[in-house]
Amino acid sequence: MATGIILAGGASKRMPGDKAFMAVSGRRVLDTTIESIRGLFDQVLIVGNAERVERLGVYEGAGVRVVAEPVSGKGPLGGILSGLMLSGTEENFVLACDMPFIRREAVAYVLERLDGFQVAVPRTPKGLEPMHAAYHSSCAPVIERQLEAGNLKVTDFFREVRVEYIPWEELLRFDPTGRLLMNINEPEDMRHAAGLTGGQEQEGDSR
Repeated sequence: MATGIILAGGASKRMPGDKAFMAVSGRRVLDTTIESIRGLFDQVLIVGNAERVERLGVYEGAGVRVVAEPVSGKGPLGGILSGLMLSGTEENFVLACDMPFIRREAVAYVLERLDGFQVAVPRTPKGLEPMHAAYHSSCAPVIERQLEAGNLKVTDFFREVRVEYIPWEELLRFDPTGRLLMNINEPEDMRHAAGLTGGQEQEGDSR
């Protein structure tokens, strides 16, 4: 059994609207993400902050649960810990809500590589991708100790667990364009993503 965890608790500081509801080429990125991983996991959790959970409730059902993060204000690392605390399974896959080009096959491959490890994470020319990675539930206490020490850097706890680093070249088999790990942090990223799809960008819903 495994759980898919989509982190939707970010503050969207660099985007004009709500990042969790942004759309590329007329379709919400979150919709695309859920469709891409549906059926891979026994359950999918969308983890959001308390203010966002009510709006995210539209996704509740059909194997998807929307849950409020029990660890708030601690950035992505707090989101990962929240997901691990709520999942109830040993194997988990964490995705950010701002990745419009994820590939189902790549997600499944990274999850398979978790066997015998506590983290399976892609290593790209730009660095590690902890928001497209698999985590064993045993990482939770290690993350908790790091947060208690005031360290929010996601990859620092990797030094204390068994990590499988997946070469970038292995993931390119699933998407030779290399865009599968692209994430959207600011309006320029949105415009670039829209250009790749031949469509129009759309800011997050700011209501």
